[in-house]
Amino acid sequence: MKKKLRWMLVWCALVAGTAALTAAQEPDAQPADAGDNPSEITIPEGTEFKLQLHSTINSRTSKVGDRVMSTMLDPVDVEDQDVLPKGLRVDGHVGEVKAAAHRGKGGFLTIVFDTVELPNGEKLAIQGSLTEVFSNAGAGGTNVGAEGELKGGGPNRAKQAAMVIVPASAGAAGGIAGGIAGGVTGIMAAYLLPKGKEASLAAGSLIGMRLDRDVTLTPSPQTPPPPAADGKSQ
Repeated sequence: MKKKLRWMLVWCALVAGTAALTAAQEPDAQPADAGDNPSEITIPEGTEFKLQLHSTINSRTSKVGDRVMSTMLDPVDVEDQDVLPKGLRVDGHVGEVKAAAHRGKGGFLTIVFDTVELPNGEKLAIQGSLTEVFSNAGAGGTNVGAEGELKGGGPNRAKQAAMVIVPASAGAAGGIAGGIAGGVTGIMAAYLLPKGKEASLAAGSLIGMRLDRDVTLTPSPQTPPPPAADGKSQ
């Protein structure tokens, strides 16, 4: 009986020692939110950037996929903290594009902004679209549509109506034959309306961009100012 009890005590000691050794080898339990990086900042969807364009784009000459380069004119801040300094490069590409056509149809194109180059040289993927044109360094009154498309102008409605209605009404006054001829003339006039204007922006234009989805990044540490000539910090 004593021998059996002694073996039981030895076995319990071995089990307890093994459990202690296993626990010592296991890594410390991590808190549930250990994967979160408190230094990360999210720039929310809808944030607007003011940019200066460094590429010239035109609905007649630009092709889908052509690269578009620009730089930020103002810093971007989140909750009163500057997260993107001004001067950063913001690039994109031409999305849809269609040249101006007859019957007064203006050209249009879209710009898809896709990267921001951070101060450390890293390229951050973004998704942004054109919102407005503050100034166009080239000629023309290009405007931006509701979906971010850059649109060229065309003949105003009064001019279109004059070119189409007047020939048709003049033909109608001459009877059936005149009406047929006038109708044909009206159709021809519609097709002979001046071409609309191309959608275009020249390098140097000032434009607005809107983020179409959230962007998360870790801000670069601020670079301390260089020391003064006398060796003292400024």
